Amino acid sequence: MLRRIPLVAVLLVGLAACSSNPEGSRLLKDYFQGADEAEPNAAFVAARDANAPTYIGSLQTQENAYTLFARQTTNAKGESTWVSPDNLSLGMVDGMIIATRGFGDDQMAGDARQTLAALKTGQNRITEHFVTRLDGDNQARTLAFRCDVAFQKQDAVQLSEAYTANTDLFLETCRNGETDFVNFFWIERGSRQIVQSRQWISDETGALALRFVK
Repeated sequence: MLRRIPLVAVLLVGLAACSSNPEGSRLLKDYFQGADEAEPNAAFVAARDANAPTYIGSLQTQENAYTLFARQTTNAKGESTWVSPDNLSLGMVDGMIIATRGFGDDQMAGDARQTLAALKTGQNRITEHFVTRLDGDNQARTLAFRCDVAFQKQDAVQLSEAYTANTDLFLETCRNGETDFVNFFWIERGSRQIVQSRQWISDETGALALRFVK
């Protein structure tokens, strides 16, 4: 489960609401100076010590539920594994979640290549988004969603005390007749990288907000 640390939770109010003032570097400082008494797992410590890229994460369905994710590995396909101090993990491609582990009701796999392509090019587009989950019989079931990817506005997202990204906010609104969800993506202008997002995991887990720490 994601941890709840009152001191650091104050700094994450903005992330939980997907605002643009996370004070990310201050969070990292407080976190590693003892705000949490639990010992982080070895994989996270190794990634942190290697100065791996890091995200702040906030689970939207639980109050003050947040953690950090550091990049552990990246394969030849550009798929990266990100690990947290408390044994959660994410599979991502360029900031797009394609798998989760440890949340309970996880995404076993995902394919949002069409949406990612639309975000990279800055185009409004109708896309298909596939999510594989385990059903009640513990069998893998792939859900196909039809999604509307649409630009909303320009926004400034502070990634550190010294750096604020100029971004385009896009919404991905997805439906399949059974489930509806909306993902939010803040795309840095110029690099076209996802620097902040709120992405649906599952009905039970809800959405995970992520902000890159620059």
